[in-house]
Amino acid sequence: MKTSVDAVSGVERKITVEIPAEEVSRRIEEEFAEIRKGVPLKGFRKGKAPMDMVKRLFRESVAADLSERLVKESLGDVVKEKDIKILSMGTVDGAKLVEGSDFVFSATIEVVPEVEAKDYKGIPVVREKVNVTDEEVAAAIERLRTPFARFLPDEGRKAQTGDLAEFAFTATSGGETVDRNDDVSIVLVNGIPFGMEFQEKMMGVGAGDTRSFEISFPAGHPVPKYAGKTVAFEVTVRNVRERKLPELDDEFVKQFGDVTGLDDMRGKMREKLLAEAEARSRQAADEVLRRGLVDRNVFDVPATLVKRQTVAMIQDTVERMGAQGVDLKKMKMDVDKMSERLAPGAERMVRVSLLLDAIARQENIDVAFSEIDAEMKRMAEVEGVDLEKVRETYGSEERLDSLRDRLLERKIMNFLLENAEVKEEVAE
Repeated sequence: MKTSVDAVSGVERKITVEIPAEEVSRRIEEEFAEIRKGVPLKGFRKGKAPMDMVKRLFRESVAADLSERLVKESLGDVVKEKDIKILSMGTVDGAKLVEGSDFVFSATIEVVPEVEAKDYKGIPVVREKVNVTDEEVAAAIERLRTPFARFLPDEGRKAQTGDLAEFAFTATSGGETVDRNDDVSIVLVNGIPFGMEFQEKMMGVGAGDTRSFEISFPAGHPVPKYAGKTVAFEVTVRNVRERKLPELDDEFVKQFGDVTGLDDMRGKMREKLLAEAEARSRQAADEVLRRGLVDRNVFDVPATLVKRQTVAMIQDTVERMGAQGVDLKKMKMDVDKMSERLAPGAERMVRVSLLLDAIARQENIDVAFSEIDAEMKRMAEVEGVDLEKVRETYGSEERLDSLRDRLLERKIMNFLLENAEVKEEVAE
């Protein structure tokens, strides 16, 4: 058998196969012999029918079946011999089986490209130098008080931001009532749920007050009954309650974990904010490195890998929406439009993945089992669970490979950052 493999593009190969006529004839005769032994023909005992009759009756089916089998077998041999990482099968040309003639065909296949990463050292990265101010620490601790707020009655109080307003209202648009509620309670913060303009109109109201005002809502307003309409509100206020936050003292902060008091909480909060800022800074630096890799390395990306990544992204979107309580049955999801929108991002992710794999290979970067075990111990400590439970979670080969891949990517990104041209700047 003669074979050749030629590059059509960076992701396509053309395999040409030529099987000698003698081999073809031998395989044809074997097929007829098997049919003669196993297929009963009227008037003859099994295996005793004349070969001429067998050939006349089964010539077309033998040609079709053997042709398909020869293509499959020979392609499998070539792919194995040449160590070709095949992704999908394209067109097959030729493959016409004729007794006494060579069997010749060519097949175009899509393959994983042999990427050679270039210029991955010295990528310029401007990294934010993180800093946490006393004001930021104080604001973060202040936010801890919000969930514990109480709303107390205060006779004669006029509504301020953060207060609880209790009221009834009627909303009309174009002379028709679009909404009505006789018992509404909302906290006047962040414009929830009617929007900031409504909240501003409610500033200064007190118990027994009435107010009339109009608001033009944008077409994209989250409440459909208001979206794109000019709505007239008639509001009757029943009560305004003042928000009272708990005292910020040692006793209050002790409920938030292993802290001895307010000063200890300030120190731990600073560490937490610094860690979060460092993570954001590192994430931004990693994104710059990925963009730099893509800009410096141009190559063809297999459509099959892009499609697989796009499907995975759609599935992830659907799962997140379901977890958020979205009724997917009521949504008319246009999968084709989603695919079109997500495809560029999917292609970039595939391109980056191929480049990172190439860098790992070129720089001999790998993950030892000891590193995987250390990561499991770290996760057990952070999550406060038994180590054996974490090991059980990653007991399957698929999940263990996934953890290894994450650790490998982290090591590659660390390598790239260590070899980048890093300039630190303080964020304004």
